[in-house]
Amino acid sequence: MPQKIFYLSSLALALAVNAVHAQIPAASQQVDSLEQRRQLASVSSLLIVPNPVPEFYEGETSDVGPQSVLKLKPRRTYIEASADEQFFFSDNVFLGDQRKQGADVLVSTVSAALAPTPFEFAGGQLSPRLGYQHQWFNYGLLASGTVHVYPSFKYVPLDTFDFNVSTIFSDVAWRCQNWTFTLGGDYRRLLDSGSYNEFYHELVPRWAVQRDFQLCESVAVAVRYEGDYRFTQSAPPAALHPSSPKFTAAFNDRTDQSLAVIGSWRICRHAVLQPFYRFQFSHFTQIQRDDFLNSFGLALIFPLTAQISVRTFVSYDLATTDGFYVQDYQKLDAGGGVNLTIRF
Repeated sequence: MPQKIFYLSSLALALAVNAVHAQIPAASQQVDSLEQRRQLASVSSLLIVPNPVPEFYEGETSDVGPQSVLKLKPRRTYIEASADEQFFFSDNVFLGDQRKQGADVLVSTVSAALAPTPFEFAGGQLSPRLGYQHQWFNYGLLASGTVHVYPSFKYVPLDTFDFNVSTIFSDVAWRCQNWTFTLGGDYRRLLDSGSYNEFYHELVPRWAVQRDFQLCESVAVAVRYEGDYRFTQSAPPAALHPSSPKFTAAFNDRTDQSLAVIGSWRICRHAVLQPFYRFQFSHFTQIQRDDFLNSFGLALIFPLTAQISVRTFVSYDLATTDGFYVQDYQKLDAGGGVNLTIRF
């Protein structure tokens, strides 16, 4: 352990010379964390379906029960476009063990996809998608300043770590009764925000299975399994000592296996409370490293209209690893966001 701490300190010194390299481990994990949080929020909208016929007076449903129309002819759509703004505070943006760096984070996301209205297939509903997403990660907008990179005694501006994410995604989901099966893939590139130079990219085939449980009219639970394999490319850590490990550009290649439990409680027409827990195991295939991540969270989602939703959330991550150049960490995030999604 003391030898590992020495190498981590030496690595930090090297990273101070090139701040972009400092982003690589933390940036890709922050992108994953954000996408998982957005995905969990979308799950809640599918779990609890409101009464399709509005009440003529308060309490009508309790008198005669939920009403339904005889026949619906929804207009078919083919394109889905969305914009999402998320602002939160993280007490450990660089995922350190002892020397935590807190900062406010603004994440702006736009996406567009060919996503036709689900259609009947093999007794269920098939939903294919093909699209592009771009994200901007910005740090320290409210409390701009400098970051002390230990042990170099150098300070770098917090916005040095701003970066962009460019993602091409494709997937197909098949939903039958309370089951949903998904198969897809992503090609993701991480770019610095100055000259848009790429410092990390990955190709990710992925798969998922979800089972929904409707406990009552206003409460539902989803159990979701996700798996993937990540083919990655990034600059490897420099060998700072003859006995330190030598890594290749594919040292981040890994497979992730996760299990999540998501609850949804519709408090009222425009408010859904969502507690969740997620466990993830990551096995790195090019180096000796296994990661374990436990995530706990609580979100309050306000679906204002069919197109607009607002949310506030708090989440806590607890990670352990046996990797050489990485550390165990704990991280608390809290903030809110707004999402606009249109289909045409």
